[in-house]
Amino acid sequence: MSKQTFHLGLSMAGAVSAGAYTAGFMDYLLEALSEWENAKQQQLNNSDSNIPTHNVIIDAIGGASAGGMVGMIATLALYAGNWKPVKKVSNVKTGNILYDSWVFLDDDENLYSEKASGKGTFEKMLDISDINPEVGAPSLLNSTPIDAIAERVFNELPKEAGLDNFPKYISKDLRLLITLTSLRPLDYKVKMSRIKSKFLDETPSHRVSSHDVLAHFKLNFDDTKDKNQYLPFHPHNLDSRQFLIKVTKATGAFPIGLKSRYFDNEFTTSYLNNSLKVRKSLIKDLDILIDAEQTSNFQFTAIDGGTINNEPFDEVLRHLVKKHGEPNLDNPKFGTVHIDPFPNFFDAKVTDDVNHKVSSIVGILGAIVPTILSQARYKQTDTYGVGLFKLMSFPRKLKSGKMEIREHPPLATGALEGFGGFLDIKFRQHDFFLGRDNARNFLRGILFLECDKDNPNNLFYGVSDAAIAEFKRNVKQKDGSEKIYMPIIPDISKIEGDSNPTKYEVEDFPKFNGKAFRELKKPIKKRVNAILKAELKGRVKSWWLKPIIAAFRGIIASKITNWVIEQVELDFKNRKM
Repeated sequence: MSKQTFHLGLSMAGAVSAGAYTAGFMDYLLEALSEWENAKQQQLNNSDSNIPTHNVIIDAIGGASAGGMVGMIATLALYAGNWKPVKKVSNVKTGNILYDSWVFLDDDENLYSEKASGKGTFEKMLDISDINPEVGAPSLLNSTPIDAIAERVFNELPKEAGLDNFPKYISKDLRLLITLTSLRPLDYKVKMSRIKSKFLDETPSHRVSSHDVLAHFKLNFDDTKDKNQYLPFHPHNLDSRQFLIKVTKATGAFPIGLKSRYFDNEFTTSYLNNSLKVRKSLIKDLDILIDAEQTSNFQFTAIDGGTINNEPFDEVLRHLVKKHGEPNLDNPKFGTVHIDPFPNFFDAKVTDDVNHKVSSIVGILGAIVPTILSQARYKQTDTYGVGLFKLMSFPRKLKSGKMEIREHPPLATGALEGFGGFLDIKFRQHDFFLGRDNARNFLRGILFLECDKDNPNNLFYGVSDAAIAEFKRNVKQKDGSEKIYMPIIPDISKIEGDSNPTKYEVEDFPKFNGKAFRELKKPIKKRVNAILKAELKGRVKSWWLKPIIAAFRGIIASKITNWVIEQVELDFKNRKM
């Protein structure tokens, strides 16, 4: 077996219900690694084997929002040791927690039986049981179904789960990196020049605030060495499990849409300060003051990790660099794959014809929110992985037999800014298998490196001619010559006859069921009315306004409900669904 190893980091962006796509991508990736490992073992002593014998080890999994939830669930699947891929559409639970969590969500299982009884996830998200009239509405949608999904994957974890179940392609020192957004700032001080004056003994420091929190879990956590540097991952320990569940919920707490999460004593100030120093490169020779010796806990309310840090590839790369040193640019031995259901392509939008002059109060107010969000997501002190090996995978669906994009959107769950997948299991089934199929094409056509079997520094050093003949790609260079490239993760299913890149497990694009959606008009109105009642109570002090608002609240709720239904139907219509 070759000793050449490529260390891989995975990062997954936010996606709301389109996390089904990311889950499918992960499902196929893990399947491909498993099948390749099995094939290597079967031909271990065969010098003429057509199976490449280098190794790939996943060192880190990072995620934001839905991507963070997929990362947590995938880690638990590996930890449990009972993961099996889902290759065909199933309307019953499979035992694969990636599929069962992201395709079924919190749908009642009887919903897909012959008698078809029960409620779907979206109908449950319209329930008003979470609204306390004395406090207010925690979110536009009831997040109890999200809680149920997160709690289920932990509560069903087998007793024998542990690091010993990890396959060879998963590092025993695996890191799970999940982003959160804190509504309370974590402050640090910028020292000013110490100039005394008649009025001041010294110049005060300047406060800088950070709101991005990284939950960096180390799976082989050492209580002595790692305290306040990393976070423990002990899902069998009750306190640790509750913390892991809360982080899973918090990273997906879409602002306003889903319930925020409050952390009381789970994060120490020392951990957050140490994390901040590493991520923001606040080294000692900078004029920065952070009190990392504090032992108190940091209380804060967390919302979706994607709010200000939606693409955590830099956090993943930083760990790879720390562990493996400076990269070899000619023969990379580590890198990252970023999985993004809603990628931001630089050339996707042409804005030159837009009038950028904003002069009115309303116009400025309308531009402030996207400006603040965009600036918050800007990685000011991050490296962007300059010079490192990094690739991105994103949804694509090609016409049968042609390398052309189909007319419909690639994602069925992409409607309503990613919330559309909550409406119908068919949307999520389509996208889960699109994720699997896209992972197949990504491994076979993109995740490649140059092959030089005679170079000891090359990943494919010593690879057999039979393996090169089976998996190689000849890539033409600018000077007209050709170089041989080989896959970092060989997909064994390709040599078994499955080689059509435009073949999809779910060929037909699902359609929006407008009739079924309109049947939810009553619970939608009921929730809108309950939110209005809870939010207005206590805020309206004038005794004479209260009966007027109560009288008109039903009318306002009806108008809002009709508007919501119209906007939902319009969005699906525009998407040709």
